[in-house]
Amino acid sequence: MFHNKKKTFEQHDNESISFYRQSVDDLNILNKLENNLDVDVCVIGGGITGVTSAFHLVNRGHRVVLLEARNIGSGASGRNGGQLSIGLRKSQQYLENKLGKNHAKELWTLGLEGVEEVKNFISKYKIHCAFENGVMQAGYYSKDFISFLKDIEHMERFYNFNNYEYFDLNQIQDQINSKKYYSGLLNKSAYHLNPLKYLYGITKVILNMKVHIYENCPVETIEETNNGVKVKTKQCTVKAKYAVVGCNGYLDNLLGRVRHKFMPINNYIIATEPLGEKKAREFIRNNYAVCDTRFIIDYYRFSEDWRMLFGGGETFTSTFDKNPKEIVSNRMYKVFPGLKNYKIDFSWGGSLAITVNRLPHFGTTMNGKVLYAHGYSGHGLGLSTLAGKLIAEKISGFADRFNFFESINHITIPGGDFFRRIFYASAIGYYKFRDLL
Repeated sequence: MFHNKKKTFEQHDNESISFYRQSVDDLNILNKLENNLDVDVCVIGGGITGVTSAFHLVNRGHRVVLLEARNIGSGASGRNGGQLSIGLRKSQQYLENKLGKNHAKELWTLGLEGVEEVKNFISKYKIHCAFENGVMQAGYYSKDFISFLKDIEHMERFYNFNNYEYFDLNQIQDQINSKKYYSGLLNKSAYHLNPLKYLYGITKVILNMKVHIYENCPVETIEETNNGVKVKTKQCTVKAKYAVVGCNGYLDNLLGRVRHKFMPINNYIIATEPLGEKKAREFIRNNYAVCDTRFIIDYYRFSEDWRMLFGGGETFTSTFDKNPKEIVSNRMYKVFPGLKNYKIDFSWGGSLAITVNRLPHFGTTMNGKVLYAHGYSGHGLGLSTLAGKLIAEKISGFADRFNFFESINHITIPGGDFFRRIFYASAIGYYKFRDLL
C-alpha cells in the first residue's frame, strides 16, 4: 500500500464521468465469480495489457480468465491522452548510449510493431475508435530545433525512417495557433484515437472467444504453489499455472517490492464543449495530436466530436487532486487563450506508472509463474498492446522478445512507500523549475 486509506483503483469510485466513458455504451459483463476456478492463466487487470494478453493466450490454446478490480478500462487504459506513438519515451540516441546499438534497434523494431498491432486490431475487428494520423511534438524552447533536426538525420541515416517532418517557427504557428512554440517535429507514423473505444473493441473480441471476465473483483493476494499460483479474491480462489499482472499505476502492493521500480503519477485531462470542425481547425489546422517538449508536458488533441481534450499537470500524492479542472484549464488557456470562451464539459484524472529511466518495466516473479508489464511512462497505447503479445509468447515458450524488455535495468526508487513520493517529487521539482524558466 502507499500509506493511503484506499487502494488506487478506489479513487475513481465517486468521480464524475469522463468524456471517454460517456462516449461508449456499456459492455454489460454480467459474470460473477462465485466458485473457485482452475485455468491455465489468470490475467489480472482489465486494461490494454490484460485484455491483449488474454486475446493472444487464447489464440495459443490457453484457458484464460480475466479479473478486473472495477470495470474494463477504468484505469489508465480508458483515461489517457489517446496518442499512439512509435518506440519508447526516450530517443533512439539515448537508448543506443544506454543499451547499445543492437538492443536499441531491436526495441525500435518492437515499437514499430506495437503501432502495427494497434492498427491491425482496429482494421481486422472494425473497431470504431476515431483513429487519426499525426502526432506533433511542439518545441517549447527556442533551441529544440537542434534536437529535432538531429533526430531526423539520425533516424534517416541509421534506421531508414523517413516519416518525420520538421516545422520552423512560422510553420509550427501556422499548424498550431499558439505563440508558445518555436518549432515542431511531426511523426507521420504516429496516430491518435479514443482509447476506451479501442479497448472496448478488443474486449468484445475476447468475450466472443469465450474468455470469462469478472469485473468488480479485486485481487487480494497471489501465492506461489508447486504447480503454479493461487490468485485470491474476497469471493473465491483461481488456481492457474501462470498469472499475468497488468495493473500499471494501480498495482499497489500486489507484487511486493516490484512497485518500487516506478512512481504512480496522477495526471489530469479536461474536455471542452464541442467546437465544431471549422473552429477546431483554427486551433490545430490538420487535426494532429500534440505534446510539447517540457518535462511536465502539455498534451492535447481534438475528439471525434471536436472537443478539445487537453491534458497536463501532475501530482505525486496518494490521492487525486480535488479540482483538476482548474489546474488543467489554466495550462490550456496559456496555450490557447481563445478557449476561455468555451465551456468545459468533463474533467478527470488517472494514475500512470513512471520509471526513473522512462522505459517500460517487464519481468517475472515467483519462479517465472507471474509475469508483469507496466511503467509505460505515458507511452502506453502501443507498448501495452505489444506487451500482451510478448507475454503470451513468453508463457508459450518463446521468451526472446519479452526478454529484450526484461533485460533493461531499472533503478529502485528509494524511501519506501511514503518517503519515495517525497524523494521523487523533490527530484521532479528541478525540472518543474526549469520548465518555468
